[in-house]
Amino acid sequence: MKLVAEDLRRANVDRAASLKEPPALTDGLTVSDGDRLRIDQAIGEVEQQGFAIMPGFLDRARLEQLRTELAPVVAQTGIRDASQHGRYSGLQTVHVHNLFAKTRAVDAVAVDPVLLLTVEGILGPQFQMSVGTLMSPQPGVDPQGLHRDDGHYPLPRPRPPFIANTLIALDDFTKANGATRIVQGSHKWVGDIDPKHDVSFAEMPAGSLLVFDGALWHAGGGNGTRDQTRRSINLNFNLSWLRQQENQYVGIPRSEWLKMPERLQRLLGFQKVNFLYGSVDYTDPLAYFKTHHQSLA
Repeated sequence: MKLVAEDLRRANVDRAASLKEPPALTDGLTVSDGDRLRIDQAIGEVEQQGFAIMPGFLDRARLEQLRTELAPVVAQTGIRDASQHGRYSGLQTVHVHNLFAKTRAVDAVAVDPVLLLTVEGILGPQFQMSVGTLMSPQPGVDPQGLHRDDGHYPLPRPRPPFIANTLIALDDFTKANGATRIVQGSHKWVGDIDPKHDVSFAEMPAGSLLVFDGALWHAGGGNGTRDQTRRSINLNFNLSWLRQQENQYVGIPRSEWLKMPERLQRLLGFQKVNFLYGSVDYTDPLAYFKTHHQSLA
């Protein structure tokens, strides 16, 4: 009995002694000189005006593959009457949340070096994915009301960016089909949102990436067309010491977690912050998760 207790004590001490800062989520990622310039430009534009548009983020082959593989997920979107719900009044799109529990089609996009290095440039090295969503506003839906994505964190402004939100366009974004409405520069404002403020439209061709500060006033536009949907992948990132909007650990089945590349597993939350936060019994959370899974198998 004493020997078992001593072994446990030593194992516990060894675990504590092995603590070290985890590598950045972007560790080992490389991009071309041209992409580095695009990333730096986007980071600068987000800092100055609150948003940036990066055309050609997806090439044609990748775009078509995503359209095909995501068709079953798109079919889950719908429309609800939100007439009694304030800023989301009228007919509103019901998005498909918990995306990584429903498909593996987006895995490679979520860990794309251009995407992650852009997000890192906005938030710094300690970030995680907060939400993965498929959006497909259909003809006839009404515009959203202006809002901030970081509004659920009750901390005073001004403050550093808490959220970097991204939309990856699977269709052309036009004013007619409901391109995202934005108020340029509003990410630096501290006052309450003016729901009647003038807006511009983030029009962009399919395959483009829209990235914006979570403090930016924005809203989905109304789709006034008769036959156009506006499909997009919404990947929302926040600082890793803040709680994620969507509970990834509960929402994603264990079997799906184990199919993901390691960088995505860590991006979705199985990553320590600094030396200890997010760890389990002094150990790396992903290593603990995988070991625990094997013990249950």
